[in-house]
Amino acid sequence: MTRRKNQFDKIPVDIALSHFLEKISPERRKRLQSVLALRSRYIVPVMEDIFQKQNAGAIIRTADCTGFQEVGIIEINNRYSLAPGIAKGAQKWVDTRIFDQGYADPKMEAIDYYRQKGFRLVGACPHTHQYSPKNLPLDKPVALFFGAEKEGLHPIIKSEMDDFVAIPMRGFTESYNVSVSAAIILQSLRQRLEHIGLENFQIPAVEQREILLQWVIRSIPKGVEQLDLWSKQFDD
Repeated sequence: MTRRKNQFDKIPVDIALSHFLEKISPERRKRLQSVLALRSRYIVPVMEDIFQKQNAGAIIRTADCTGFQEVGIIEINNRYSLAPGIAKGAQKWVDTRIFDQGYADPKMEAIDYYRQKGFRLVGACPHTHQYSPKNLPLDKPVALFFGAEKEGLHPIIKSEMDDFVAIPMRGFTESYNVSVSAAIILQSLRQRLEHIGLENFQIPAVEQREILLQWVIRSIPKGVEQLDLWSKQFDD
């Protein structure tokens, strides 16, 4: 993801799109454009130190299914990996922003990044009942933090949250699996965004062009190699 974005910064996206769109079928082009028109970064799930590959894959798959383009990943003790059979290829279409051990403090790096971008920082925590998915404020973008499977949200992350959201429980078990929680919350928030008619929660047109180019390249056999070769004409 990072390498491709850096490369796209050096080439004219519109010219690249005109060139590479010809390499996919009209049906494929229509499908990519129709999905992209519904994409949003208004809600960003942020996974903290997820241990089980199937959970990471399921959350990325849910982000794709609910039309959210970005997933944040905080690596503390566990390196990010996912189970491809669970993700079902969703990782090709969703951007992952990883805060790893390359930072002095990955937790605070993620918190500072989304705060500076104007996000409301919301912790998904079953033991707090400040908001449910049905009444969480959506007046500004939301970075939704999910804790590790056993430990939950790190105390430092909890202390930095603006708000908390919990799914109402009606049984003896105190919480859902983290990937199930993400699915319930993300689906609920997506439905609310569409129902209230919030303006501009979709990705802006200029950024959509960049994402479309990424998706087209990923749809072409050896697309990255073809892009590398084609883009050499723009090297200084």
